[in-house]
Amino acid sequence: MYKSYGSLPAPPTLPPEMLSLVKRGKVYSLSCPIQADMPYATTTSPFSRRTHQRHDDFVVDGSFGEATEILTMSSHTGTHIEAICHVSERINGQPLLYGDVPAGEAESEMGFRQFGVEQCPPILTRGILLDVPRSKGLDVLPDSYGITGDDIEACCRAQAVEIRVGDCVLFRTGFYRYRDHAPHRFATAGAGLIPTACCRLAEKGIALTGSDTMSYERVPSLHLGHLELIRLRGISMIKQANLEELAADQVYEFLLIVLPLPLVGATASPVNPIAIC
Repeated sequence: MYKSYGSLPAPPTLPPEMLSLVKRGKVYSLSCPIQADMPYATTTSPFSRRTHQRHDDFVVDGSFGEATEILTMSSHTGTHIEAICHVSERINGQPLLYGDVPAGEAESEMGFRQFGVEQCPPILTRGILLDVPRSKGLDVLPDSYGITGDDIEACCRAQAVEIRVGDCVLFRTGFYRYRDHAPHRFATAGAGLIPTACCRLAEKGIALTGSDTMSYERVPSLHLGHLELIRLRGISMIKQANLEELAADQVYEFLLIVLPLPLVGATASPVNPIAIC
């Protein structure tokens, strides 16, 4: 039995209405590749891989070989889901987590005792894609464009979709194209939601959200949207999602499956979200 984790339901179930979202059975991976020289936030660390053992290094009875590697990476590497413990708000000099839990009481050298990503249950929910640039007749949004609540409503109308309670809402900005070819632009000029849009989204009762950018909110920002969603509402977010194939096929509604790694006390987990339509 899973404990309640922010706005996510517990325990996870797959009711019949979720199965009705699967009409063709086509499966989309929404994860970006994890490799050397990929962009990363300045508050984290770069990904690295080094060979630990080659096939010629380990041979059993002259026939069986084995190769291994060592990975060094932040829990916020690539496509990842952020834990509720990731964001705090300083009030009267004290950083508070979701539910006004004092951060100092929850964190330790071994990780967070509360709201760590291992407490996030497997996620099975209705996902919707909002392709904001397409709704405006664009391929990609302008640098640092702030997505408003009116943009969200206009995109929903253009795509004939409705945001429902318990949904995961994924935003395509088009900035994923810059991830490999213009990483500095990807990291420092991302389009994204403004705080009032985050508030309007939360008021619709969503369980999860995400985008194809590094920051989710537009850059630069004061991360007030993170405070609205994660700290005040317990609504987690997925970042750096690869939404290009979904958008190309104009798939705007689907069954979404997200399985965080049980990294005890961690502030995030790499994920490979799967959309099935």
